Amino acid sequence: MNIILILLVILLILMAAVGGGRGIQSFFTLILNFGTLFFMLILIGAKIDPIKVTFIGAMIISFFSLFFINGFNKKTFASLLSVIVVILIVMLATYKMGINAQIQGFSNEQIDLVSFYSLYVQIDFSKIVVCEILIGLLGAIIDVSISISSAMNEIYKNNSLISKHELFKSGMNIGKDILGTMTNTLFFAYISGFMTLMIYFNQLNYSFATIINAKVFCSEVFQSMCCGIGIILIIPITAFFTSELIFVKWKNKERISVIE
Repeated sequence: MNIILILLVILLILMAAVGGGRGIQSFFTLILNFGTLFFMLILIGAKIDPIKVTFIGAMIISFFSLFFINGFNKKTFASLLSVIVVILIVMLATYKMGINAQIQGFSNEQIDLVSFYSLYVQIDFSKIVVCEILIGLLGAIIDVSISISSAMNEIYKNNSLISKHELFKSGMNIGKDILGTMTNTLFFAYISGFMTLMIYFNQLNYSFATIINAKVFCSEVFQSMCCGIGIILIIPITAFFTSELIFVKWKNKERISVIE
């Protein structure tokens, strides 16, 4: 625990030194998000529907991450709308597939880890798989969404005569540049958590066919693929919402900029 506290202090100092006031805001936003996630786990443990808890928690985390750091403006509102839409789409698309894939629960290799615990937990682990996907996806799509909306905002500020269609195309081009790096980031994040088990498989002399058909391997691949789909979807959705909100008109028919 002392090591964790020391690392937190180092993190705070570095964020303050590099990011200034924005860095300090980011640090406390991280603490709020951790508290939200911890509270979500308590609610799920209390037998409240995991998907409902995760969806509401994801909206709260998105709100903290976007508005506390970037302020209340149209670019953050466009990002929030985009994140909510993508979470809904991924949640609906992966729920049925997750059940059919039979990847919920623990694999044979993980039985030793839970053998001393009670298995009578009364939680639908097929829903937990969806929750894991949404939580793993959340940080990445928030990052991609605010990056695209901020860049589109700057484009509009420097060229207020740009058309809605041209601005949308610019947002798509920005998203294409982000897509490759973010997909790799998610892929390696999931694979790094799987490395210990891969070494264990190697020591057991598992064949390649056995490894790729193992439940725990399929679960990691399934989650990484679903997160990749979410990152792809966030690009056109953010570009659409941002281009629409930038060109919102009031009664005087004047364009309203993203940042007043």
